[in-house]
Amino acid sequence: MEIEEQYRDTTAVNTLLRKINKLASSKNGMIRIQHICGTHEYAIVKNGLRSLLPKNIEIQAGVGCPVCVCSAQDIDEVLWIADNHNVAITTFGDMMRVPSSTESLYQAQGRGVDVNIVYSISDAIKMAEKNPDKEIVFFSVGFETTSCVTAAEVVRTNLPNFSIYSSHKVVPPAMELLLQRDDLEFDGFLAPGHVSTIIGAKPYEFIPEKYHFPVSIAGFEPVDILLGIHAVLEQIVEGTARVDNMYKRYVKHEGNTAALRIVEDAFVVSDARWRGLGVWPETGHEISDKYSHIDAKKKFDIPDLPTEDLRGGCICDEILIGKSKPQKCILFNKSCRPDHPIGACMVSHEGTCNVAATYEEIIWEE
Repeated sequence: MEIEEQYRDTTAVNTLLRKINKLASSKNGMIRIQHICGTHEYAIVKNGLRSLLPKNIEIQAGVGCPVCVCSAQDIDEVLWIADNHNVAITTFGDMMRVPSSTESLYQAQGRGVDVNIVYSISDAIKMAEKNPDKEIVFFSVGFETTSCVTAAEVVRTNLPNFSIYSSHKVVPPAMELLLQRDDLEFDGFLAPGHVSTIIGAKPYEFIPEKYHFPVSIAGFEPVDILLGIHAVLEQIVEGTARVDNMYKRYVKHEGNTAALRIVEDAFVVSDARWRGLGVWPETGHEISDKYSHIDAKKKFDIPDLPTEDLRGGCICDEILIGKSKPQKCILFNKSCRPDHPIGACMVSHEGTCNVAATYEEIIWEE
């Protein structure tokens, strides 16, 4: 049996569900676990895992989709660069339909702005090499999983016509800010598997140490996710708090040390804008002054721009932090749909609203 198939095995799933049910039955009241990963949300909904869990366990979707959390102001600034300079914007396909204050990159492309989809930052660099008379800006988004790839190019690339607009986010301090909010209620974290392959388990240890709050790291197959839920639930029932690494086949305690060294060299931790949530302190990655030649924010004199993250009654801010669900939004699957997103959470296939709309439709058709 292939290793990934072992983590889809129905016998293992049923065994874990029995163990989860036994633990859940020993605890009165609701048990809320918040995950911090768009891929977790996608896998949970696609595999119908919420419907298999005990009624007193709620899995909340958190700030885990890098496209969803991107502020409208970041897109506004990238578009300002393109509108006021001889610049071609390059970015990932998911970013094309994310709304800014006025339009998406896709809509801007329709009015003649030079916007190009690339599959990697190396594609953007090749574009700059082939077009030395054209300024190429790579709009770089994502958590630590992608910031390490961007960091490698920050360190080694020195083309006069190439720069990077960084909209990267950092996960562990964002988790701490969620814990400090008085308008949220949950009992444990399911930490992101992809991010953890880079940063390791160690950066989460302050959460149980400082807040006595359970954490487990989980992968993305059904057994992976249920192992993570079981680990958090076990801590809750025991009244203990620690970081349980349930994704050891890929996640090491110290993380990918080579990647982390490059990130530390290329970036500094900074405050960052989050969609509809304002500026969160020390949750971003900005390019270090050491590499200012490649920083689009320093290369172009970007003015203060009026910005609006949420439009028309969109509640992406509440959905991003698990305070509300997509179905509570008046726009959901009506004016805001996967083929016509108004809110950022409806764009990516990992966005909470997109996942809910896509699989709700499948259920309805059946």
